[in-house]
Amino acid sequence: MKEKINLLHANGRTLLLRGLARLHCGLLAAMLFATVFALLPAVSLSVRTGPVEAFLRGLLLAVPAALCYYAIKRLKALWQFLLAALGLCALSWLLAGHWGGAALMAVMCLFRVRVRLQEEEEGPIASFFDQPAYPALAVFALAFLASAVAGLAVLQRLSLVGAALYLLVCLGFHGLSRLDGYLVLNQGMRNLPARRIQRIAGTAVAAVVLAGAVLLLPPAFTSECGVRIQLPSHTQTGKTPAQRAEEDAPLRLNQEQPPDFLGELEGPSWQIPPIVSYLFFGLIGTGTAVVVILGVVRFFKDFSRSYTDSRDLVQRLTKEERDQSAALEGVHKRPAFWDRSPSAAVRRRYRRAVLKSGKEPPQRALTPAEVEAWAGLREERLHQLYEKARYGPEPCTAEEAREAGRLG
Repeated sequence: MKEKINLLHANGRTLLLRGLARLHCGLLAAMLFATVFALLPAVSLSVRTGPVEAFLRGLLLAVPAALCYYAIKRLKALWQFLLAALGLCALSWLLAGHWGGAALMAVMCLFRVRVRLQEEEEGPIASFFDQPAYPALAVFALAFLASAVAGLAVLQRLSLVGAALYLLVCLGFHGLSRLDGYLVLNQGMRNLPARRIQRIAGTAVAAVVLAGAVLLLPPAFTSECGVRIQLPSHTQTGKTPAQRAEEDAPLRLNQEQPPDFLGELEGPSWQIPPIVSYLFFGLIGTGTAVVVILGVVRFFKDFSRSYTDSRDLVQRLTKEERDQSAALEGVHKRPAFWDRSPSAAVRRRYRRAVLKSGKEPPQRALTPAEVEAWAGLREERLHQLYEKARYGPEPCTAEEAREAGRLG
């Protein structure tokens, strides 16, 4: 009877954790849709969906996210999952009311397939879609920043509400996951007071989440949303603040109205200096582009490689094994970009000669001599210069670097 009760509690925790993970996906999708429809009125008019409706319908994507999780776990063949993915994309389109829901579900299904291929070789892997993460709050912070720049009260309120809800989801998920991990780790312990631990720790997690809800949700829903960041305007350059205020006075008298949930932001604004805005948005744009490019390259690189476990750790290496390992590392690892010494030049020439002769990168299990034999490189002098540059007590000279350039 005790085992049955513990199993019931374990199943309840598991279902609650999975529900919070799905809600995490829905909140991120909701914030993304609301931001797009708020900043792009043309898109909003084309599908007849406002930011608030987009946010609420984005939360519904938690349902196909849950179905996708169970589909990848229960369907044995990948072709079966691909058929199910088509149905999930159609369902996401229907729930979201636009093709963006189908696009997000297609991305999720693609990553599910990738994780499943990895799990077949390396064991269980934690996926981003299965656990809320505190760094994801940056999505809501960026939406808040965009609302302050564009002067959109509705987006600012949605970003505050979404951030508060997501923080509560993170608190509940990580608290329960730690409790679940502790009980699973010590399930073989004799006389473990599992029910008492569940009751005390579960109550503590619920109290933290409840306190967070009381402190965060009322201010998020009732906030006046008056934060405004005014970017520099080139059309008013050279005018004094008094002249600009005099020109804007008739407009303020004719358009004065109380702020509402869907209106523009009212209240004091803060003028960003031009140089600060240029630097800020330049860094944001450059960082975003670099992250996207590196993410795409890393994704396709991991997706196309063979999933083999190469993380074995060898301990107590002999001196011969350490020398051989250093030799292998020296062949495959290029010198640092900022290293412009003659020894680095020799190593670059040697590496370039090997790659040019072999037409493709050598295997990592080969020594320098084996690499040269595999690539068909017959330059004894170049081999000697490389050994001096890589392992010699004396660095190479500029003359030796030029000689390696002629040989490579």
